[in-house]
Amino acid sequence: METLPLPPEPAPLPPAPVTAHRQVLAAYDRIAEVARPELWCTLRSCEEVLIDAKAVDERVRAGESLPLAGLLAVGAALDGLTEAGAVVLGDAADDQCGELVGLDIADIAIGTGRVAPPDVVVVTPTAGLAPERISVFARTVEDAQRTLRAITTRPWPASVRLSAGEHPRIAVPAGLAKTTGDLLAWGAVVERGHALAGHDALVAPPGLLEPHDPPSVRVPAADVFAAPFDDQVALDIAAFLHGEQLREPCADTGTDVVVFGTHLRGQPLNRLFTELGARFRSEVKTAPRYRLIAGATEPGVVPAAGGASLSGERWTISPAGLEAFAAQLPGSLKLREIELDDGRTALGVHCTDTRTGRDITAFGDWRAYLRYLTATRPMSG
Repeated sequence: METLPLPPEPAPLPPAPVTAHRQVLAAYDRIAEVARPELWCTLRSCEEVLIDAKAVDERVRAGESLPLAGLLAVGAALDGLTEAGAVVLGDAADDQCGELVGLDIADIAIGTGRVAPPDVVVVTPTAGLAPERISVFARTVEDAQRTLRAITTRPWPASVRLSAGEHPRIAVPAGLAKTTGDLLAWGAVVERGHALAGHDALVAPPGLLEPHDPPSVRVPAADVFAAPFDDQVALDIAAFLHGEQLREPCADTGTDVVVFGTHLRGQPLNRLFTELGARFRSEVKTAPRYRLIAGATEPGVVPAAGGASLSGERWTISPAGLEAFAAQLPGSLKLREIELDDGRTALGVHCTDTRTGRDITAFGDWRAYLRYLTATRPMSG
């Protein structure tokens, strides 16, 4: 007798999110297992910390966006930490903060030193960004950056660089052959030396050089040093060496700009963006109500009833960078708000003179138009 096939197995349910409550219980189990009371200056009771964790979980369930939700912290209970969703376990001596992260008790720690196990990330920001001169200890560069962003109290300079760029100039002393090779493969311009001057960053073996003026980031492979307020440059380079890719910049300043032509990656004027410290965010498409007009130097969009969804790139740029970028646009192009296909808005390059430009909407994006020009160019005899 022929049997009927069994119904397909149901798709597995996604794992339940790890709550701050569960994280705290696991941390106190780990504290008991390690049995190192000398690491702590103050250790809060589990019951007290669970009250804070419950409050964080309730805020998350209510739909509040908490960048540090569920992360367990050691150190001063800075307002920014708790507001961002971190739960503070207690306080430790400065030379023990990194140890508590290395022992998998805390996710992040705040202290004034730089002593930590080799596998712990140590970020020392530009002096004055945080209320005290501190270092952030974490398991990942991303967690350290999110923490720094949460506790930063000083406004960033209007010209702050939001990215290391695609080809940062990096000084590297002898003895880091593998790191040098990795940086070259990444696209960096690497030069032999021990000085930061004349470079975007200095990358050295861990512990070889002590920073006189932060910022610096320590990862197992190297120490990364940058100029004051170039924290993002150091963070991006360190993240690459640590096998990470940072999505958001540390500075909370900046404006999103969408470009459609010669400022795209790989195009002739993209260097202007990178020199201004702009950060590439994503490829985007506009809402389907624009036309793309190619002027003499740069294309721009025009709102139109019979428009299309056009391809571009979204970049985040500092206030001073935005002013400099807008100033170099030709008179026929202006920065105005555009709508993207996901409903978000951003500044975009608009064409204000449609009489002399060529309508290239049918190509959908600038690079497709360039490929068309190359394919139809007359062959030279």
